[in-house]
Amino acid sequence: MSIREFAAHLGVHERLVSKWEAGGNRVHPRPVNQAALDTCLARSDDVERSRFAALTADPVSGPVGGPTAVRGSYSNDAELLALVDSGAVRGDGAAAISERDLIMAAAHEASDHAGRAEATNIGPSTLDQLDADVTRIANDYVHTPPMPMMVEMLRVRRRVYRLLEGHQRPSDTSHLYLLAGSLSGLLANASTDLGYLDAAGEQIRAAWAYGEICGHNGLRAWARGMHALIEYWSERPHRALALAQSGQQYADSATAAVRLHNIEARIWSKIGSAADTERCIRAAAAASESATTDGLHDEVGGVFGFSEAKASYYAGATYIHLGLAEPALAATERTIELYLSGPARQRSYGAEALARVDSAAAHLINGSLDGAAEALSPVLELAEDKRIAQLEERLTGVRRRICAPSYRGVAQARSLDEQIEEFCGSTPTRSLPPGAG
Repeated sequence: MSIREFAAHLGVHERLVSKWEAGGNRVHPRPVNQAALDTCLARSDDVERSRFAALTADPVSGPVGGPTAVRGSYSNDAELLALVDSGAVRGDGAAAISERDLIMAAAHEASDHAGRAEATNIGPSTLDQLDADVTRIANDYVHTPPMPMMVEMLRVRRRVYRLLEGHQRPSDTSHLYLLAGSLSGLLANASTDLGYLDAAGEQIRAAWAYGEICGHNGLRAWARGMHALIEYWSERPHRALALAQSGQQYADSATAAVRLHNIEARIWSKIGSAADTERCIRAAAAASESATTDGLHDEVGGVFGFSEAKASYYAGATYIHLGLAEPALAATERTIELYLSGPARQRSYGAEALARVDSAAAHLINGSLDGAAEALSPVLELAEDKRIAQLEERLTGVRRRICAPSYRGVAQARSLDEQIEEFCGSTPTRSLPPGAG
């Protein structure tokens, strides 16, 4: 290597290299350059040769003080950095490495890593499509039978899972976890409608975990409420209460807070505490005065929303638990009116049918068998694939009321009981093939 080439290699002026070569006491190269100078110019000075020999000792059997790196023992950035990783470069051994090689290798490593970090398997159009899919599914579900919608939920979630196995920007990864959590929540809702509460619990725990990962309060609040309902339907009301109450710390929107207060009121009414039920109803009314919104409850909506009609439906179920016929009738009639007069796309056949069952129960509390039969007529005509599991549970309660002594021997009561029994024998869960749960 010529002096000019050597100077260019070290990033110094060739006159400085000439001065080093000339020797003397006034100009000395730095240690890192001294080693390279020794190697390239093969100086005959015995002291320098001894020093060079020490620096080029075998890393295993070399001098005490640990292994040393050897200039020439690496041919590219990867090999040099491997020496750094292995600990071979420490103490005097660092002098055997070209300063320029080390600095440039560090720079190349940074730019290469940044380039990989910028790479992504997902683009804005993909996220937009997935957002649109979740919004469509959440809104279509309220007026579509659960089974075909469940297939669609699974299809979209599997796509999200496949994307999460790849590499994307941290913000996009967080977005994907929000989508995964939303779809798991929808699957939890569908599982309850089909009567599989254990599966619903597993899905909603996954939804909660995804909400925690992406730090999304809307998803966390909704998941807590859904989990509370699953526990409520599983006859674990005190566990349900704890979940509904804990969800309030994540309720950043009026809709989220109102929903959780209504869920808590419904649970308290099942326990039998009228005072706590009334407290939660007042809290829901106060929360509804806020104008705050969040993306999941208010923008996606559908299953994630909590409309006035849904709130009225919850109120009717709450008053039935307390045995209060008049407020239950008022709430259920309001629910039915709102669903009948609202947009068809937002008409929840499940909530409307359940409100009609609660209306029938309220009529029976009042002693009106005719009113109960009229309220149940549209429910008993519901298509088999829309006969969700909650309907069977609520209709079983109506049957118990029909069996009261006051209706014993009444032909209309017996006829209504037979119709309910036939209805409950053909729910979606009964039509599933073995093992479908």
